[in-house]
Amino acid sequence: MKMNLQILTQSLSTHFPLPPFPPKSKFLQAKFKPSFKLCSSLSTVSVPPTKTSHKPFPAEVSRTIMELSSIGTLSTLAQDGWPLGVGVRFAVDAEGTPVLCLPQPSPDNRSTLHVQLDQCGLRTPQCTIQGSLTKPADATILRRFDSVWKKRFGEAADVDNLYTVDVQRVLQMEDLNEDGVWVTTSDYKNANPDPLRNSAEEIVNEINNNNREDVHRFCNVYVDLDFQFYLLSRVGVPLATSNGKL
Repeated sequence: MKMNLQILTQSLSTHFPLPPFPPKSKFLQAKFKPSFKLCSSLSTVSVPPTKTSHKPFPAEVSRTIMELSSIGTLSTLAQDGWPLGVGVRFAVDAEGTPVLCLPQPSPDNRSTLHVQLDQCGLRTPQCTIQGSLTKPADATILRRFDSVWKKRFGEAADVDNLYTVDVQRVLQMEDLNEDGVWVTTSDYKNANPDPLRNSAEEIVNEINNNNREDVHRFCNVYVDLDFQFYLLSRVGVPLATSNGKL
């Protein structure tokens, strides 16, 4: 029992520091009453590790871009051997697989789908998906992709023209003229898009409408710069410029 009590005391002192003993005063000794008791049935106390925030992984950024966008540039090899890029509409399923409706697909199934997220400001995140154009043959799969198309565009797709891009790898870029990061197929499919993607615009509008003066005052007081703020129309945070120049 003495050994167990000693182990218990050490465990508690590690996770829950005991309060300091009061001075040896009769008055304080009479008033001081410990608010807890040691219990021999308690052996260990576990404290969960502290979670730290991190910058989104490239795969998560790519999945978010694909979820928020519906128009991209599909590039394939034409019959004369020249690469040809055309604008297309697309939807994505639960794994981020692009679903397209193509009346005249290329004879070469190798393709790239380039998508960029246009937003207010200088930064333009984008991703390019390399993969093979595939026409699903199974009727169940076609119905599932048709449902994905209806959910995105609110209209039925021509099932005979439904194609998917079999994702082989993804190039994610934070902005124009910046080096990209290659993302593997498994990382892309297993990544989770931003959980706030559907409410981000509402959050930004709330900040712009109700906290604009507070943010401006904060920058003037703590940064000592005369910033000007511009309202956003899409996803992002209030952009600050110095002297009216981007």
